[in-house]
Amino acid sequence: MDTLTDIFSYVCGQRACLVADGQVLCVCRRCMGLYVGAAATGLWLAGSGIWRRGLPSWGVFLVNEVTILAAMLGGLHVWDGPTVWRLTCGLWTGHVAMLWLVGGAGHLWRASSREPTPQVPWRRRDKAQALAMPLLLAGAAFAIPPGMALGAGVWTAAIVAGALGLLASVLAAAAALTAYLLAQVRRDAPEPGGQAGAGPQGRARSRAAR
Repeated sequence: MDTLTDIFSYVCGQRACLVADGQVLCVCRRCMGLYVGAAATGLWLAGSGIWRRGLPSWGVFLVNEVTILAAMLGGLHVWDGPTVWRLTCGLWTGHVAMLWLVGGAGHLWRASSREPTPQVPWRRRDKAQALAMPLLLAGAAFAIPPGMALGAGVWTAAIVAGALGLLASVLAAAAALTAYLLAQVRRDAPEPGGQAGAGPQGRARSRAAR
């Protein structure tokens, strides 16, 4: 636990941490919510198959926007409320971050393919689940403090899983963005025969020039 506390000290102030089994957890309440929310969202995306569907629909986007703006009230200490509110702000932030990193990575990977495949549309059931997640996570914030009875090991594992999941999604999104930019460069590069713009955009520009 001391090693984890030292590692997380680089990204967390570690003030007002929850206690399980008489042991202080390695992150503060808000950061704990962030990582637990990311882990829960990762499990939901994997279990439901929604991770294959790319970026969320506009309705989900608007709900996520309102959610993250509300979470920022706590993150920026505009309203630094009780434990449940701090946990809720973290859970919402972790949820939105994981959902959009995974969705954005999938969207960019498809767009960078030589033969891009269309995005699988979000089904009504997918949208309903995504709209319900912020409410479910807000309810989970009330269950976490009494859930400390599960033990420090359980919550430490959830925190680490969420942190690793966020790190993996950030790396995947960065790799997808790099692949997308390189694909754009290749598509706009001159062909060996001298025709500028190997991709559809380049051919369209060539036709327009003629």
